Amino acid sequence: MRPRNRPTGTGPDRVEAALAAIKPGVRALSGYKAPPQGRVRAKLNQNENPYDLPEAVKEDILGEMKCMEWTRYPTYNPPPLRNALAKRHGLTPDQLIVGGGSNQLLYMMGMAVVSRGDGVVVVPPTFGLFDLIARIFEGRVLAVDQDPGFLINETRLLESASRAKLTFLCSPNNPTGQTVPLELLEAVCGRSRGLVLWDEAYAEFNGVSALPLLEKYPNLVVVRTFSKAFGLAGLRIGYLMGHAALLAELSKVNIPYNVNLFSMLTALRLLEHPQWMETHVREIVAERDRLIQTLASVSRIEPFPSQANFVLIRMPDGKAVFEKLTAKGVLLRAVNGHPLLAHCLRATVGTPQENGIFVDALKETMQELIP
Repeated sequence: MRPRNRPTGTGPDRVEAALAAIKPGVRALSGYKAPPQGRVRAKLNQNENPYDLPEAVKEDILGEMKCMEWTRYPTYNPPPLRNALAKRHGLTPDQLIVGGGSNQLLYMMGMAVVSRGDGVVVVPPTFGLFDLIARIFEGRVLAVDQDPGFLINETRLLESASRAKLTFLCSPNNPTGQTVPLELLEAVCGRSRGLVLWDEAYAEFNGVSALPLLEKYPNLVVVRTFSKAFGLAGLRIGYLMGHAALLAELSKVNIPYNVNLFSMLTALRLLEHPQWMETHVREIVAERDRLIQTLASVSRIEPFPSQANFVLIRMPDGKAVFEKLTAKGVLLRAVNGHPLLAHCLRATVGTPQENGIFVDALKETMQELIP
């Protein structure tokens, strides 16, 4: 006999019963939203490197990939890539965990560290995934909102970090572009009884790193990515660095075989020949500074200083400007989820051609909205 009072079939009751299995806290989340794409003339909404790998490099990697056995699992936490990264950063291989993008490693941190009710410090406005991860793992978000001018309240940050299980900091910060002083990071590591995650996704664009602090602070972990400066956003590869004993524990919850052969080969090739990345980083930084100067000359537009590969911009009506630019095929990121970001948009630094299209479209849009 069929059990009584149990939904059957595929009707609404059955669907609702299935949804009831999801944690209430997860159902209450809005989740991560990928930005809309649409018609594209200038794609400046995801902080990507606008320069693709040379065709000859792609052919070399594909040729090597063709000679490998695709039926075999890749090596776990691939030693060749960890060895290359350790050499680049002056670490030992057991101080690195490689993952499927830095985002996957952030989730790994949440899995390993955050239990229900644990304090998790975030410093809004910042990378939205920090807050989302804390809530997914039922942590208690300790938000230390930045003061006007995107200034961090150091007293409040240190007090919150002293009672947190995990503190998230991002430098250069997304979406504001400003850096967090290493002296403040040291103070946080010294006060915190938990772990401190320092996100360096954009470090190549300002040349400042917390890696020299790892030896002094075993509660510090530093995460980087190949998605930005190295131009491998489509291959999803990142890495986390820290004290070997700490990483040995964190790796217990890492996803097995999470770095595929193709991503590993490509990352290795770029580490063997970093000149391509270094050349384009210099070009992007120069173009960023030029773009900020150009935007500052546009009436009613306020660009903020940036040490990353994007620029935060404030204008009279951010929503209307965003919609008009999207209709013109210029994709920016709407980042208005915090009071300090009212009427702000974030623009990735593209190629000179893309940036020219963006600036022209912006000037035209401002004329349309405020003649």
